[in-house]
Amino acid sequence: PDLILMDEPLGALDKQLREQMQYEIKHIHDNLGVTVVYVTHDQAEALTMADRICVFDQGVVQQLSTPDELYEKPANSFVAQFIGENNRLSGHITDIQGGECRVDLDGGGSVTALAVNVAGTGERATLSIRPERVVLVGPTDDNLANRLTGRVEELIYLGDHIRVRMTVAGNRGFVVKLRNDGERPSVKVGDTVAIGWQAADCRALDPIDA
Repeated sequence: PDLILMDEPLGALDKQLREQMQYEIKHIHDNLGVTVVYVTHDQAEALTMADRICVFDQGVVQQLSTPDELYEKPANSFVAQFIGENNRLSGHITDIQGGECRVDLDGGGSVTALAVNVAGTGERATLSIRPERVVLVGPTDDNLANRLTGRVEELIYLGDHIRVRMTVAGNRGFVVKLRNDGERPSVKVGDTVAIGWQAADCRALDPIDA
């Protein structure tokens, strides 16, 4: 056939078998060279298997892109929140220059971000930052465009990384992923820590609270 439709074929399988079958289906697709339309509500499954992903919201296409572009460069707040884990901060735009904007956060502080999908100076924006792009910084680190403080609320050990949930600028669900290696900083619940990220890793998008 020229086209194969798969509608959530792996939904009833356990996690390990489902992941194995994802790779098998992808290998078969690559070998046969046919077009496969794969319907899934599992974002990780979509990122693993697809050459291109189409994200719908209420029947309207929000973005059609390659997996890496969809994850790294979401076009709007819906896509940023729908694909992968995402940190979200809100505020007002105070300045736009050279493709970047400055945003005063509702919870205090200000951030420089890529001006991706914003209305203009004085308007509201939602900032999107992936957890793996955020790092804990020391007092002498000055190579990051953005620095804020956060209070550690929860630590979850996940093997290859530690998932740190903290309160940042009023957002109690801000997540940082620390690699589980010999260089990871020692933190505990209740600590106040400094975090930072580059402006290129932060996208200013349409306000979801509009």
